[in-house]
Amino acid sequence: MNILKALFPYKCPICGNIHQKGTSGICTSCGKSLPYVTEPCCKHCGKPLSDLGQEYCGDCSRKNSCLEQGTAVWVYNDVMKKAIADFKYGGCFEDGAVYADELLSYRGGRIAEWHPDGIIPVPLHWRKKWFRGFNQAACVAEAIGERLHLPVYSDGLIRSHYTKPQKGMDNRQRARNLKGAVCINEKYRNKLSGLCRVLLIDDIYTTGSTLEECGRVLRQCGIPKVYFACLCIGRDIE
Repeated sequence: MNILKALFPYKCPICGNIHQKGTSGICTSCGKSLPYVTEPCCKHCGKPLSDLGQEYCGDCSRKNSCLEQGTAVWVYNDVMKKAIADFKYGGCFEDGAVYADELLSYRGGRIAEWHPDGIIPVPLHWRKKWFRGFNQAACVAEAIGERLHLPVYSDGLIRSHYTKPQKGMDNRQRARNLKGAVCINEKYRNKLSGLCRVLLIDDIYTTGSTLEECGRVLRQCGIPKVYFACLCIGRDIE
């Protein structure tokens, strides 16, 4: 028996219950109750919509995006808020593989349609990464890259300066807060500039401000198409 698995057995990343021997991932009970994103969704960001006749969410209908298209697995409700917080702040970096499997299980077809030739996680400032011990988006990105046999540039983007928490900010304030906060890691510039279709990975999509800034920087680096996939996404508030 693997000693590490005996000491630290698989647990469900949602409820925290220990799995029976030979099982892993999200438990059956949680899998049946989680808020998976279903149609109708925004054609651009994948945010769930309340109106069947609506094509775009309120945010996407008002902006010119640097991103081609995006998708997400779950609606960001209280259950997922706690699960993602446990992932980020509880040192549960091994949950990244579970979340990667869920993302590919439910959104792998959409990702395949985009034909990405590289994967980049949304970066963390070094202070946050030092405090948490890892970048949660990079954990998911690396697991996806391994499963899809795609290169992952975990340090391809850098947070050049520390930004204020964006909770409570409107779209304009978020954009100002993030302006200039993301840049290309010069060690990877030549490799990144040779890519055609990049997949950005993040944990949560709210207004998309962070992903837009990453997309803007990557487009300036010469990458024609930037897509994104997230674990959770908010509902359209309009």
